[in-house]
Amino acid sequence: MKVLSTVAWLFNAGDIGDDEVAAAQRWRKEYDYAELGVVEESSSAVTADKGDVHTWMLGRGKCAQRLSQIRKALGPSLYVRIEMMLVREMSFPDMARLIFPDGPRAQARTKTAAQCALTLDRLSEYYKNILRN
Repeated sequence: MKVLSTVAWLFNAGDIGDDEVAAAQRWRKEYDYAELGVVEESSSAVTADKGDVHTWMLGRGKCAQRLSQIRKALGPSLYVRIEMMLVREMSFPDMARLIFPDGPRAQARTKTAAQCALTLDRLSEYYKNILRN
């Protein structure tokens, strides 16, 4: 049985759409490249020039810079939610315990899910804006 991630859960619930899912996937790929130096291989991606270690490091630097700009644009609280969802792969109840330590658990979980949906919406808008410019 496959456990659905928070992004998949939000999508299946109708709280987010394709744009937000795509933004989450893009952010995770950029995070993996910038922080870990890992690039997901795609059979459809064919390039004539593969580059060398210098172009590789410049690409990682650009991804790291973009992640820093996203953190600045969204603010630390929303960025932490992105990390909780996409890096730490935390469930809503686990996130809710950290974000809302007091109060009813069901209400905290609902608030957390709403905040995560809003965060992915803002992330999607950020990526759309950088493509326009």
